[in-house]
Amino acid sequence: MDCRRNREDKLKGIWQSWDDAKKSHFRDKYGDVAQLLFLKLDNALLKAMVRFWGPTYRCFTFNEVDMVLTIEEDSTLLHYDFRDLLRIYWKQNTDFRGPLANVMGLLIETVKEMLKDENGPCIS
Repeated sequence: MDCRRNREDKLKGIWQSWDDAKKSHFRDKYGDVAQLLFLKLDNALLKAMVRFWGPTYRCFTFNEVDMVLTIEEDSTLLHYDFRDLLRIYWKQNTDFRGPLANVMGLLIETVKEMLKDENGPCIS
């Protein structure tokens, strides 16, 4: 008995039992992550890709060359037609000045001024 397969089948069943409104709400909140359940994966290809994956830089490394897949290549390898190619994800920009001021024992305004001053001392 393959537990992993059973969980996958159960998740697919849950997804397929939902009506369009529930699926739409899920997509709005989490994106297209549910579509990963329906991908046809090539195990030999995945094993080959894992061999060359560099987790440090999050890219593939072949000898001295680093490579990153394009959206089109991802689409081809995953056999998935990306509906919204213009959707872009990025990490939220966090303001580091407050924690930096706290660590240095300075006021936030002082740190802001030090960072603005191009000729000022380097903060390290």
